[in-house]
Amino acid sequence: MDAVTPLRERFAHELAGHCGSGSLRDLLRFHGLDYGRGPLSEGAAFGLGAGLGFLYVEVPQVRPPVYLVGRTASLEEDIARILGLGLEVRETDDAAEGWAWVRDAVAAGAPPLILADIQELEYLRVRMSNTRHSIVVVDHDEEAGLVWIADNDREELQECSVASLAAARASQGFPGPNHHRVYDYTWPAQLRDPLQATRDAVTAAVANMRTGGDALAGLPGSTGLAGVDTFAAAYARWPETFGEDLPAVLKGLWVFIVKAGTGGAMFRSLHARFLHDLAAVLDDAVLAEAGAVYDELAAAWVTLSVDAGEGEFEAGLAHVEEVVRLEHEGVAAMERWLAH
Repeated sequence: MDAVTPLRERFAHELAGHCGSGSLRDLLRFHGLDYGRGPLSEGAAFGLGAGLGFLYVEVPQVRPPVYLVGRTASLEEDIARILGLGLEVRETDDAAEGWAWVRDAVAAGAPPLILADIQELEYLRVRMSNTRHSIVVVDHDEEAGLVWIADNDREELQECSVASLAAARASQGFPGPNHHRVYDYTWPAQLRDPLQATRDAVTAAVANMRTGGDALAGLPGSTGLAGVDTFAAAYARWPETFGEDLPAVLKGLWVFIVKAGTGGAMFRSLHARFLHDLAAVLDDAVLAEAGAVYDELAAAWVTLSVDAGEGEFEAGLAHVEEVVRLEHEGVAAMERWLAH
């Protein structure tokens, strides 16, 4: 198709496990950027953005009063540095200015990645607020007052009113305002060398877990491997801490592990796919071994989620211990690859 064909007919989109990595996968494919083995997977996009992280925080004012997330705040920024993309992150509290950025990017044939509150996006019909939801605005019709959005939670591009999108970008909801943020990427003719990019990505992932990384939305809490250890210690005390609220907290844990846009396994299955994909590109068995550890880790998180979803606190104790062991082992496996 040529440039006269509407963007919404030229933009390939499919379901994804996470909003940020799914959006980046779609954009890399749209701009024809890969490593010669076909379009990059969502896991590759996640890992090449050094998305691996961890945050545990108890938030008494929300229900459930705990929050877990398995990625850092800087995935969308770090992928630019690691893959050699240009990037300007724009924010404003002026809705007209923010919309102009989106409209101009679409007019230039470069669908922009933006943040929006899922509670305000009419096609999602959810009650929970999350202002850090990444989507791609693929096209718009000014006269009809419509935009077409690529959202990881839907198979097809979604029609959305300009008014709904504006509300989602102006939201003051949890975990904080997104200020009409736009990620304005400049797409190169080719990506950085895969070995250099993978080394930078793995180095950053290790740093995220060893030193904590940037917590999503700047939330206070325990991050990285220290956060995993804090979560494990806190889990053992949950019956005492939360009392009759324990069933709701366990249900929340199930959501945070497998349902809240985590790739189905606290983002660990996405990171595993990255390690396996780049191991294939680089023909590197040691990197594949690290991927195998993250396969085990992803499975351990899913097993814990089953306990949580069934309200089985006691059964979860052993699986929390397994998660902790494999989280530490996974980082050590990446360090072995960096050293070999």
